Amino acid sequence: MSVMVTTDLTTTGHLRDVPRVLVLAARLVAGHWPALVVLAFTGVAVRSGAVWAAVEVSDHVPALAQMLLLLAPLGYLLPMIAMLRILGASLPGVHAAMSATAPDQPTEHRPRRLVDVMVSVFVPFLAVYSSYGLLAADRDRFTNEAAWDEFNQTFTQGGTDFTSRLAITSIPVLLGLVGLAWVVRWALGRFELRTRFLALAFVGALVEVYWTGQAARFLAAQQENLRDWFLTRRAVQDLTEVYTQATELLGPLTDPVRAFTSWALGLLGSLDAVVVVPVAWLTVGAVVLGHRLMPAPPLQHPLLDRLAIVPEPVRRAAGSLTTDLRGRWVAFWNGLRMLGNAGLLPMLAFCLTFLVVIRLPAIVSEVARVLVGPVPAETFRAFVPWESAVGLALSMALTAPMLAAAVEWFVTPRTPAARAAPAPALPEPEPEPQGTSSDT
Repeated sequence: MSVMVTTDLTTTGHLRDVPRVLVLAARLVAGHWPALVVLAFTGVAVRSGAVWAAVEVSDHVPALAQMLLLLAPLGYLLPMIAMLRILGASLPGVHAAMSATAPDQPTEHRPRRLVDVMVSVFVPFLAVYSSYGLLAADRDRFTNEAAWDEFNQTFTQGGTDFTSRLAITSIPVLLGLVGLAWVVRWALGRFELRTRFLALAFVGALVEVYWTGQAARFLAAQQENLRDWFLTRRAVQDLTEVYTQATELLGPLTDPVRAFTSWALGLLGSLDAVVVVPVAWLTVGAVVLGHRLMPAPPLQHPLLDRLAIVPEPVRRAAGSLTTDLRGRWVAFWNGLRMLGNAGLLPMLAFCLTFLVVIRLPAIVSEVARVLVGPVPAETFRAFVPWESAVGLALSMALTAPMLAAAVEWFVTPRTPAARAAPAPALPEPEPEPQGTSSDT
């Protein structure tokens, strides 16, 4: 049983609303902290267990191991969705949004559900997961443990086959996987329309999770190679040499200029933590709690009507497929548009306050160093997983209330009750005194 939390947030984006959002988030934490803590630690356990299971299975069925590895980010995301929905039931604006009549899905011809727009949730979440370093941590742990397992097998079975356990894909294979996943997702929707078997929507959601997860892991793995390739370009090296020679001519100002340049480059490198992560989290919250308020896309793209040379059955199938894709992504784009309507200054202020929650795992680590003090290396390695788990769980437990409070601020003016409310009446003008002119 949830208790409705009263709010006094305005329906326009003002900087003074940011402290009220934070106060509302604190009240949500105070009222729901047992559920938040349990869900957070459950998510941490599922993430760790998924990586362990993927390592064990990779020696026998590498493709299945890659699918199990995708459960690691889901172990983080699904508890967050559960937290948001629990908290949303206590907020009047979000509760109204969650109870609103959703538009019909273009393929299934039934009211939209969250599972239908899972790609709109998983894509911004993967941006968060990657920026936190968790995607790379999952990959590194899986790679290291699989390599160690293969190394041990050299003494018991006389050979190794480490590469096959990684299931590394190339760009053509990845593009083919994405295209196939889109078609399979659309076909599942068409089959659900005929059979009315609602569980197919969850199968389709897993398909979207699979291709987006594979794409995110592939791009993350190629990021370091791309950076090395960029730094070895002749133009970049020439530009670096020109900069070095130019700063050497500044004499005593050389060190200050170079320090400022390093600071500016570091600031640009931190944009993901300052801007990308908060905006991505807010998009996740807006889609999870406000997807029912987001309109459906047009039934067919007008460009297809102009392709008269294409046979009618092909045009009809292509139109249905493109409409299905836009229906899956419409919540994502409308979520970003919802954030844009909040105002620039409130969004920037919220992003800055969100930095504290983002850095909670590092803060927990520093506090543990102070409290425990120097320890042997073996002891340190034994307790690092527990330390990381506590920091990540606390971050999850505080992120959800902040997102729920922020989404309450965003969606309140979009709820049916707010849209149906009459506009406030303008004050009547005061009568002018007799014998005066309105032009003076």
